[in-house]
Amino acid sequence: MKKLFFLTLILGFYTSVNAEQYQRHKYTCPESQGECNEEERAVVKLVNDKYWKMLSDRIKENKNYKYPWYFVYKDSRECKYTVGAKEDMPTHVVNMEWIEVDICKKTSKLLYRDGRYR
Repeated sequence: MKKLFFLTLILGFYTSVNAEQYQRHKYTCPESQGECNEEERAVVKLVNDKYWKMLSDRIKENKNYKYPWYFVYKDSRECKYTVGAKEDMPTHVVNMEWIEVDICKKTSKLLYRDGRYR
């Protein structure tokens, strides 16, 4: 009985050690009063899949919240969105990156501050 207990304990820890960290990010859609629709959530997923590692590495020392916060804005053009990746601080929110997303083509590009592509 003890051997079975220890075997279960060892296997239980082994799988959790090799598991990927759950991507805990926040997102909001200011134009729709904070509630994101399905398409806007797909935009967040696309950005998170591509830029999660880069953004979370930049803010890993933040003691308040170590994960990016995405602000999703619908562009006037069809299928186009702009996402502001921000860092949540205790007294304010800091912009890290602006990302342009085409949800129809499933592409995303980082933008410079003046709106040009990197």
